[in-house]
Amino acid sequence: MRMKAPGRICLFGDKIDIAFKPVIAACIDMFLHVEATPREDRQVNLHSEDYGVTESFRLGDPPEYSGLMSYVRAAIHLLGERVPSGVDMRFRSEIPIGAGLSTSAALTVGSLMALDQLFALRLTRDEMAELAYVAEHDECGISCGRMDQYAIAHGGVTFITTREPASAQVLPIDELPVVVGDSREPRKAAEVLGRTRDRLQAGDEVVLDAFEKLHQYTLAGRDALVAGDGPRVGELMTLSQVQEKRIGASTPKIERLCAVSVEAGAHGAKQMGAGGGGCMVAYCPGHQDEVAAAIKRVGGTPYICNVFRW
Repeated sequence: MRMKAPGRICLFGDKIDIAFKPVIAACIDMFLHVEATPREDRQVNLHSEDYGVTESFRLGDPPEYSGLMSYVRAAIHLLGERVPSGVDMRFRSEIPIGAGLSTSAALTVGSLMALDQLFALRLTRDEMAELAYVAEHDECGISCGRMDQYAIAHGGVTFITTREPASAQVLPIDELPVVVGDSREPRKAAEVLGRTRDRLQAGDEVVLDAFEKLHQYTLAGRDALVAGDGPRVGELMTLSQVQEKRIGASTPKIERLCAVSVEAGAHGAKQMGAGGGGCMVAYCPGHQDEVAAAIKRVGGTPYICNVFRW
């Protein structure tokens, strides 16, 4: 069987999910493709077309999380006896890998969705999201929150409550005219996220204040999105970017991409994800082409996107 899992952008609340605050994410129409075929034995073969790598193991083997497919192996390990036989899985991503659009969660959630359909596991969206989070965070030791997994599992534009028990509310939004700009900088997400977490735990006043402001922008952003108030959505995104720069999560290149996007007609723009490079997003109804051209002129790679709903 074949299925696809979408990439994810964050509109409001990047990183504050590590403090269990709510976030607003959206799935976009760029996908990681999964093909899964059952086997008659207990062999599992995981093949990445992007890297040309195959990793193999047998069901019941002690988990080993050092390869490219660690998240998938962790998810299969967590499913345990619910996976009745071996499987061949192939993966191909049209989402830029390592750019902050959550190819990792798309890989994990997409694998669980494929296994769910292949073996009729009847997992709920929340169960798949939580299994994916545990696979990445607990099993593989990744310092992540729950935004990515819950956003991708539910699709659309989601207001995600990240405090346990986590939940996702799909907002009534069918159109999301955005341009994603890849800075093409080497991304230092783990470094930025680790530093931010350490400062948060140490009670750093700047980070605490920035997180509270980002929390308030997230709540206001939900209201503006539902009301269809584009200028207000953009204003809140730009205010969020001020806080990202304040805590050291942005870069001069990201700042430039945001600035030229607004100059080209976007209502607002901000960096996404942990930071330290990667992608930004501009909210630009009616000006997607102009914004994409502006991003390209200053050395970014633009992607004109819209929302993806399951």
